[in-house]
Amino acid sequence: MQRVKPKMNRSQALALLFLILVIAGLGVWMIVGLFGQKPATAVTASRLPCPYSETIRPFGDSVLYYDGMSIHCMSATGSVRWSFQIGADADYACNDQTIVAWVGSTIFILDQNGQSSYNDNLGETIQFARVGRQYIAAVIGQESAPRLLVKDHTGAQMDEEADAYRNLILLDVGFYGNAGQYMWTLALDVYGTAANTILNTFEVGKMNTGEVSLGDSITYDVVYENGLLRVINTRQMRTFNDRGTEDTAASVLVYGWYHLYSEVPERGNALMLFAPTSQADSMYDLRELRLISGGTDKRYSLPDTCVGATLWNKNVFALSPTALYRAGQNDSRFTAYELPMASRATQLMGTLKSGKAIVACGDEVYVITLPLGTAKK
Repeated sequence: MQRVKPKMNRSQALALLFLILVIAGLGVWMIVGLFGQKPATAVTASRLPCPYSETIRPFGDSVLYYDGMSIHCMSATGSVRWSFQIGADADYACNDQTIVAWVGSTIFILDQNGQSSYNDNLGETIQFARVGRQYIAAVIGQESAPRLLVKDHTGAQMDEEADAYRNLILLDVGFYGNAGQYMWTLALDVYGTAANTILNTFEVGKMNTGEVSLGDSITYDVVYENGLLRVINTRQMRTFNDRGTEDTAASVLVYGWYHLYSEVPERGNALMLFAPTSQADSMYDLRELRLISGGTDKRYSLPDTCVGATLWNKNVFALSPTALYRAGQNDSRFTAYELPMASRATQLMGTLKSGKAIVACGDEVYVITLPLGTAKK
């Protein structure tokens, strides 16, 4: 004889239904947590053991500081990794892994561990120097009769040019190409009937690949973007290939805008951040930003007056005295993050590769994190 299971009463059925709904709700919440949005991350800050100085610069994931006698390399958390004594009245330039420093007519090349691979007296006063992946460039001699020297990172002489810059003032030098094998220079001719900026391109140790007259608009920056040179002046951003041939169809009008910062990925279009010239000139009193990337040209209105802006991981960041603002390329508004420092921020000084920014608060200097905030997987 079969036993008949007793049926649930109404209260038992309701309790079971409630339990099923709770379990289902938890499941939906976990799925949303896994595949939906990540919660915004708070900003953290570490104080650096140095006062504010214009000699503070990003160095890969580290920070460099020249105290008037030595160059110090600090971690993002403020520990001093190494120091290198160079002497008074020196200056330096760096990329993410190599430093070129100079004082008087003496030049130094340092690696990321502060070890000197080369130092020598070049015989003439060094105006400035620049560093690339393979080479360094030093501009020496008189301002209107400069000589350009190019060496590899061990100090071996690779190239030298003087005749091309006779009666010119060399403004800047940079390296480009997949291995940094090419070089561009900007020179100013102030002895003609009108001031004129000249762009020269070279293959290091081989030949001059191009020379272009850029006119009297002040050219102040060059960005290498995966095979293209973006040459930016006060009127437009012009595009040249690595041989110095211009693509006139790719010119972009940037009159009234000043280039602040660029992020160039290994693939795809560079992101170039601009601010109104009048706002960038007035101690970074920023209220608007413009982002140019490929065919995209987007304007941002900032939620507060900001003292600096940067890019990291395809996100726009703006810094106000009390908050950090973030927006993605497709975002219509900024996400705000409260700054953890007791003092008000006064300047955004640079960005580290690891997603951190160097921030000045008066005489104090901090490294803060750049959160990605809410972002879908």
